[in-house]
Amino acid sequence: MTRALGPRASIWASHAAGGWMVLLACWLPIGCLWLLWATARTAAALTGGRVMPFGVDFALALARGQTSRMWPGTSTLLVLALAAGVVAAAGTVVWVAWQRVAARRTSPGDAIAALAERADVTGLAPDTTASRAVALRRSLNDRPAAELDHDDIGLVMGDVLKPTGTGATLYSSWEDTVVAFMAPRSGKTTTQSIPHVLSAPGAVIATSNKADLWSAIATVRATRTGGRIWLFDPQHITYQAQEWWWNPLANLATVEDAHRLAGHFVLTVDDGQKTDLWGPAAQDLLCALLLAAATSGRSMHHIAQWLDEPAVPTPIELLQEAGFHLMASSLRGTQNGAVETRDGIYQTARTAAKCLRDQEILAWVTPQGQLPVFAPDAFAASRDTLYLLSKSLSAAAPLIAALTDTAMRAAERRAERSGGRLDPPMVVVLDEAANICRIADLPQLYSHLGSRGIVPVTILQSYEQGVTVWGEPGMAALWGAATRKLIGAGIDSPRLARDLATLIGQHDVPVRSITYNEGRASEQISLRRQEILEAADIRALPAGTALLLATGTRPALIQLRPWYRGPHATDINAAIRTADAAITNAARSFHRKASEPTSAG
Repeated sequence: MTRALGPRASIWASHAAGGWMVLLACWLPIGCLWLLWATARTAAALTGGRVMPFGVDFALALARGQTSRMWPGTSTLLVLALAAGVVAAAGTVVWVAWQRVAARRTSPGDAIAALAERADVTGLAPDTTASRAVALRRSLNDRPAAELDHDDIGLVMGDVLKPTGTGATLYSSWEDTVVAFMAPRSGKTTTQSIPHVLSAPGAVIATSNKADLWSAIATVRATRTGGRIWLFDPQHITYQAQEWWWNPLANLATVEDAHRLAGHFVLTVDDGQKTDLWGPAAQDLLCALLLAAATSGRSMHHIAQWLDEPAVPTPIELLQEAGFHLMASSLRGTQNGAVETRDGIYQTARTAAKCLRDQEILAWVTPQGQLPVFAPDAFAASRDTLYLLSKSLSAAAPLIAALTDTAMRAAERRAERSGGRLDPPMVVVLDEAANICRIADLPQLYSHLGSRGIVPVTILQSYEQGVTVWGEPGMAALWGAATRKLIGAGIDSPRLARDLATLIGQHDVPVRSITYNEGRASEQISLRRQEILEAADIRALPAGTALLLATGTRPALIQLRPWYRGPHATDINAAIRTADAAITNAARSFHRKASEPTSAG
């Protein structure tokens, strides 16, 4: 239990007031008289004059105005000027000292002081996190923890807020999992995505629905790490030309893998009733079609065609030839079922796989001449960066989730072959995770990704946004499995704010009461138990600050670190200007070409 410092009782409301008044009346004149005598001595020493000894005669001469007797041969104006200077200097010193003392004194209910006093953040401090990094990464075993670079220690969370400024810098280690709740325009990209991607020592996966993340650090990170830039932008957010493609059907050889891939498509269906009614059956249908195409060397084009022909026997025959007789039987049962049921299942599957109707999106997941193919296994062992861009809840969202999931699973397999952990670790920054990167079992993955050297950072706009994707149990599992929880500005969820107020805890706040009776005042101070931060205070957190809830420690209030206050701000600003110019030129060229047929007609 912590106890806030209470206000001291006022001397004017006590019986000691009279005594202090007497002492002040006695010593104040004597102090002023001595100050005048001391300045006169100083002036006399400068001009060669003399000064009467300090005592009663000096005081009487002052009372009679006999300055020529008090300091013969010394200018009275000089004495008064020196006295005024001494008084001004002393007043300035007292004022500055008082301001510093007042700045360090906190009000009884100051939440920042209470949290700073309670915070036990030694486990997140740089030295502790550095020692943990040496223990987790074999490549650092021969390096002293004190000599590690900041990027090798972990991901920077922020600096502890104190009443007088900021304190220690807090890190998440390479075995932590992070979930952040931050409203739009509260610094998600500037304080989370850009710094984390830029400081990651190994491969990085980053999702976004805007071009700002790619613009800011794509070239900067590639220069620092020497890794390749993989930009997945099927909807022309950056208007950059396609430079590679990915085959979702590669290495798809089991029913489990196909079912998992199909789940990414079904999870993006907006109609909740349709998902609940036809979702599982549509996922089974897509699973069978994906497996039939993968085992026969076909592409995603064929899956789109099979979805348009509910009675086509080709996928059933391919499954039987590949030895998946049960899946073939299941698909045959779907095709031979009641027409209304079959059409409902196929329509839901077509809705889930609507990206296969868009030629521009389909070009990213089908063979494209001499363009290289993205290899998830090689990516996991590299220092490359995979930027996945898609508009919120768009047709490309299931491919974003599928590619992210495939890359993470490849990293898991590599970690298993490397003794259990990936070194250097992989950082996965999932901005707009609830919109463009819906991975159905992400809450379950959180329970073990950290132990594999894969650090996920899921950024959501609110707790309820996560509930819409994973449901109440799933979101509760994600919250519980995250070892670092960051709550930034703009959280308008009453339930989350109340729960956080409870988790932060309470402290004792002094309440002062004064009673007047028969001309005398008596003061009484009592303690009241109240929450350190109320729900309204949490909602009103200023931009740039956040609450950090770390496993095994008390909550801390921290100051976030935006990229423009970091060491790479100059390089990032230059990269943004260059990228913005490239996007502008590419966009003009793209729209000009798109309008040419219309103009010709």
